[in-house]
Amino acid sequence: MTLVRYNPLNDFVPATFASLVEGSLNNGQRSYAFVPKVDVFKNDKQFDLHFFVPGVKKGDFTIDLEENRLTISGSRKLNKELEKQLQKSESNYGEFKRSFKLSDDIDQGKIKANYEDGILKIELPLLKKTETKKVISVK
Repeated sequence: MTLVRYNPLNDFVPATFASLVEGSLNNGQRSYAFVPKVDVFKNDKQFDLHFFVPGVKKGDFTIDLEENRLTISGSRKLNKELEKQLQKSESNYGEFKRSFKLSDDIDQGKIKANYEDGILKIELPLLKKTETKKVISVK
């Protein structure tokens, strides 16, 4: 499986001088897009992806599988009433999309997703390897 690399420094280091100036004009409030953090686990049976998406409802996720590419998208919304009261935000809201290229050893027909306690868990089972062992007799 190939992962799209995420650089966590992008949240702290401005990419350009213009973004540094813009940050000062916004009273230090960030205007970056919401990019959920993902932990990837692997054991002998499967890969597990854990997306950290607090405040997102189950119905706000879309999980697509097309041509060996798994794409998870959705949105994290701030309540309109709370948005009016917001003074400073250290978290991000908005649309998000993460894509992963799946390797050929993933059993795409058995992929499962579960959302609980702000974590979207996606199970990517590995195909069972069949051992092809044959004894060849010498004549």
